[in-house]
Amino acid sequence: MLKNVFHERRRSLAVKGLGVLDTPAEPSFDRFVNEAAAAFDAPIALLSLIHSDEQWVKARHGLTLSCIPRDSGFCGHAIDHEGALECCDPQSDPRFGTLAVVTGDPFIRYYIGAPLRLLNGIDVGALCVVDTVRRPPASPDQRAYLLGLARQAAMVLEARADLHRAGVAA
Repeated sequence: MLKNVFHERRRSLAVKGLGVLDTPAEPSFDRFVNEAAAAFDAPIALLSLIHSDEQWVKARHGLTLSCIPRDSGFCGHAIDHEGALECCDPQSDPRFGTLAVVTGDPFIRYYIGAPLRLLNGIDVGALCVVDTVRRPPASPDQRAYLLGLARQAAMVLEARADLHRAGVAA
């Protein structure tokens, strides 16, 4: 229990340190969600940060969502997961079947998310692809591509934070 509290505190501090919470959309992050959606031919992709009890969306493709409770989304499960977390049938998955985004609009029927892991090993969020129709598991190439995009996005988050700390406009 104490380990989890400490881990979540480190995550929250890392997310705050990135300086991106409650900031407007930025093309450097929009690129990642657009590329992820295109790679999966999916209608929705998100770059989310997990901060405390919230899932805050920094970049989006196909949804206008900006922030939801952490326990109302999928990305809180994708963090601290080795590799990508994929769910091809959220309705029958006990972790996700009762979520409002599954039982109601947008009626999510597929999810794959890759953790946004900083160089210090802390996962601060996830880059995910979502569909409103069931689909088969991602190909190994799609999975590898999403993981690569997530690594790049984490690097951009850290570079942006370095510029922010140095007083340079990001």
